[in-house]
Amino acid sequence: MPRAARTPERDGLADALREARQAEAAHFEATLELRDSKSLRLQLLKDDLLPQLEASPAARELFDLALIPGEPPKLWIDLISYVVMEPDHRSYRFLQHRQDHREILFESHDRELMAAAIRRHMAHLVVARERQAAASLPAPARPPGYSSASLILAWASGFAFGALALLGLAIHQGLLRP
Repeated sequence: MPRAARTPERDGLADALREARQAEAAHFEATLELRDSKSLRLQLLKDDLLPQLEASPAARELFDLALIPGEPPKLWIDLISYVVMEPDHRSYRFLQHRQDHREILFESHDRELMAAAIRRHMAHLVVARERQAAASLPAPARPPGYSSASLILAWASGFAFGALALLGLAIHQGLLRP
């Protein structure tokens, strides 16, 4: 079978394919670098928050800072709140899931401002949890005692039982006839 002759159109397609593959590889590398950049920025934010989290037993109980890779990478603060690098790779966006939407709690280019906003959020949740725990404490136990109604009921039933017992004894002795 004869070998196909090379034509300028065919060489042009091969060159275009090579250029497209190189462009796609460069784009893929840039995407990876951007994702790595986002992950590194989120890791720095996590490192800023860890000392305060570890210093508070109540906060350690509620929050578990977890950096989850993906697109976009997310720094989870609690079960419903997280930070992403959006809308660009230099902006921190603090989000919270609600029942039917996501709410932006805070957004900033400054890592320190974002860390302060997250600390405030954490503090409010710790206070809310303490308030909830205080509200769920059982009422203090009352010392055992009797209410006035139960004392009156006990006296009346005792009087009636005594009267019936005397009446039965009188009938039994023959003092009264039925």
